[in-house]
Amino acid sequence: MYLKVMSPDALIFEWEVEKVVIPTMAGDIWILPRHIPLSSIIRPWIVRILPTDKNANEFIKWTKFLFDHDEITLSVGKWLLYLDGQTVVMLVWAITTIPISDEAVLEEMKKNMEKEIEQIKLQGDIDEIDKAYLSLQKITADLKLYNIHKHRL
Repeated sequence: MYLKVMSPDALIFEWEVEKVVIPTMAGDIWILPRHIPLSSIIRPWIVRILPTDKNANEFIKWTKFLFDHDEITLSVGKWLLYLDGQTVVMLVWAITTIPISDEAVLEEMKKNMEKEIEQIKLQGDIDEIDKAYLSLQKITADLKLYNIHKHRL
């Protein structure tokens, strides 16, 4: 099975994989070879990828990844998932492969976003509230990724 992770303007990663666990609005989807075709909305959270070739050097070309028992762990923002049965395409607006090294920075970002959401709520702009909540969810996913990383050390 083939995995492509893309942003709106670039192909970020592409690998042969054995398994991908992707967070969607309907819950986490475990995708294995020969999965039925589907499309879904990705929710901000943690993605787990089991590459076919478990040689870490193949994946560490321009960035670092978190490995746990040969799985790659990263956090993603909201967007789209498409699967045709042979290729998984994840279109994401934000991705974190290795967390910020300071938990306090992430906690401060989360606290500031929560304050910003309260201000946006007062204005009553539904679209802006939705965008702010997505940003908060991505920051929370990055905190989760940081905690996963911290516990592996």
